[in-house]
Amino acid sequence: MRLLCYLTFLSEHYRNTLKQCSYRIATGTRTRERHKMDLSSSLLIFVACLAATTCNGRPSDPQPVKTYDVDLNSDPHDRWGKVLDDHRVYLPEIEQMVANYIPEELLPVVQQIAKDIENILPSPFAQEIIDAILLNILYDLTAYCTSIVAQDGNGTIWHARNLDYSNTDILRNLTVSVNFRRGNETVYTGTTYAGYVGLLTGQRPNAFTVTIDQRGVEEKHDGKWWENLLTAVLDRNSSFVSFLVRQLATTVIHATAYVIVGGVKKGEGVIITRDRVAALNRYYLDPLNNRWYVLETNYDHWLPAPPGDNQRRAVGEKEMDKLGATAVNATTLYTVLSTTPVLNNGTTYTTIMSAAQPAVFNTRVRWPPL
Repeated sequence: MRLLCYLTFLSEHYRNTLKQCSYRIATGTRTRERHKMDLSSSLLIFVACLAATTCNGRPSDPQPVKTYDVDLNSDPHDRWGKVLDDHRVYLPEIEQMVANYIPEELLPVVQQIAKDIENILPSPFAQEIIDAILLNILYDLTAYCTSIVAQDGNGTIWHARNLDYSNTDILRNLTVSVNFRRGNETVYTGTTYAGYVGLLTGQRPNAFTVTIDQRGVEEKHDGKWWENLLTAVLDRNSSFVSFLVRQLATTVIHATAYVIVGGVKKGEGVIITRDRVAALNRYYLDPLNNRWYVLETNYDHWLPAPPGDNQRRAVGEKEMDKLGATAVNATTLYTVLSTTPVLNNGTTYTTIMSAAQPAVFNTRVRWPPL
């Protein structure tokens, strides 16, 4: 996994430190200066989050997610405290997680990243992730996704996605939805993993929805992290046709990706195929020419399926064609995303949303049969 390029901070010395830190976290000891704790305790929280396992058998599919409110007016160091605290029960799995995923020879790299994080990222992102630093490089795990934007027979725009990862049982236990609020207003909503402050799935009410899918092209990483760029655009009062699509198409970013955006007006849906510098292609809804949906997995929409592809795109498109625009709604899109292999053993969650109908936003953790 590409994450191994970053997950590099644990030696025998630090393991001993982690054992000492675990008591502080397990008993809820927290201060405003906790961002100054040594990196060992930061890693502890990260690994605690990643170490969740299913203890009492495999849950049925699907399962609801817990929803949290995060106050954007609160101190960035503290706003994620409740989410982290609720997941500290997974501390016993730390040692096994460390042994499985962190190669000793790469330890100095992440140590330096953690040391310099407040110089690497702008405020408030650095302050938010200081206690879960390694989890916030999660995008460099191998991710496989399916995103759909569709216009129904009444002109309403819908957006649906599956997010697939490795380490699925761990991440399923960490899946949460978050309402990001200022005062009494929900500014935007997203689905993420506990301890991870970036977003790959988000909605700004009555404005737009957006998801990110990994693009299957290997390149040097340099530029903005997609997860934090998505959070930044969700926090702006933007419309589909103005700032949003332009910024998502032109901001220099650290990894190639597909950005899938849905709006609130007829025809407002697009797949933006990105390299690191700019958009290579924008593939819009075009209902007048019978393109009432666009669907993206993890390779360029104008190319044939690569060797070894599991046919998620072909099956998804077949199911959408069978469905037809007049039958599009939250239930039918969920059904499409529940079709094998669109739903597969790597699927961690399914989200259905519509910016024009913000209350529709719904995420379910997926536990498909083995």
